[in-house]
Amino acid sequence: MRAPAIAAALAVVLASGVAHAADPPPPPAPAPAPEARREPTAGDLTTARTALRDGLALREKGDNAGALARLSTAWDLVQTPITGFELAKTHMLLGNVLQARELFGKVVRLPPSLEESPRSAAAREESARLANELEPRIPSLRIKLTLPPDATAVVRIDDETISMKSNEEVRAVDPGPHDVVAKAGDGPEQTVHVEVAEAEVKDVVLTPQWIAPKPPPLTGPGGQVVYVRTTNPLTFVGFGIAAGGLVVATIGAIVMIDANSSADDLCGPNYCPPRTKTGPTGSVLPGRETAIVDDRFEGAWTRFQAARVAMIAGIVTTVVFGGIGSVFATRPLKEKVVAVTPVVSPNGAGLAGTF
Repeated sequence: MRAPAIAAALAVVLASGVAHAADPPPPPAPAPAPEARREPTAGDLTTARTALRDGLALREKGDNAGALARLSTAWDLVQTPITGFELAKTHMLLGNVLQARELFGKVVRLPPSLEESPRSAAAREESARLANELEPRIPSLRIKLTLPPDATAVVRIDDETISMKSNEEVRAVDPGPHDVVAKAGDGPEQTVHVEVAEAEVKDVVLTPQWIAPKPPPLTGPGGQVVYVRTTNPLTFVGFGIAAGGLVVATIGAIVMIDANSSADDLCGPNYCPPRTKTGPTGSVLPGRETAIVDDRFEGAWTRFQAARVAMIAGIVTTVVFGGIGSVFATRPLKEKVVAVTPVVSPNGAGLAGTF
């Protein structure tokens, strides 16, 4: 009696295990919903109303800069069609047609409230009209960037970084002065100052000096950054010839010292043979009287002169071609920074990454 019961219980357990294994995996958790905009508090509403009144009063007195600051405070606290319209209108009075155009557009796109006042509706309509009028008045800068192959640069307009998807981009700006700054790698910044009027399109040519950036820190566990560069062949040619010149200069110096020592050995205690058989008298070692020359002294003197010429030529060659090699060593044909990860397997070891 107990054996059939145990068998039945075991069958139930196995069946539940199989059914559990066959169940599909649970669906992924839904992405978190975007955080809703915080509702303004009573303090926000009161402060925004006060800032709006102050801004309008300052604008009536002709203080547009002061009005801009107060109206910006009101807009940051509570975004309503009236606040946005007055802020955009102040930007327009200051000549900031680009910022005014964008603010008028934001006012139009604000969702209408259930109890929107006629004044708010009028602000929307007026914002739409002024946005269309300001559109053709917005000036632009045509940024033209020149860089070596595989080089990149960061371009800023008035401390605002812009995205350069190609070597030429058109950027809308407000009328007036602007500073365009470009930095390529670790190279120095290039700054171009321009003045642009309403509806004007002005070209800005940027040619920053490219210096490859230093490798960044390690990319993570097991990761490493490798600096890859292709050395110019003229670097090896220059250093090779310079090394040969150094060898010639060294040999020349050794031979010159040996020849001078040989000539010194041929000199007596109070005299030294002249340089040539028929030429004016003279001595390798000054301060001694000359005597009749012999062939051995003549050979030592000839070796001394030839070795001196070889040493000077070797020194000049070393300096000139060593400098050439140093110059081309700082100008690689190609360089880039790549991230690699060491890989070890039973078949060998290597580096994995994008080269």
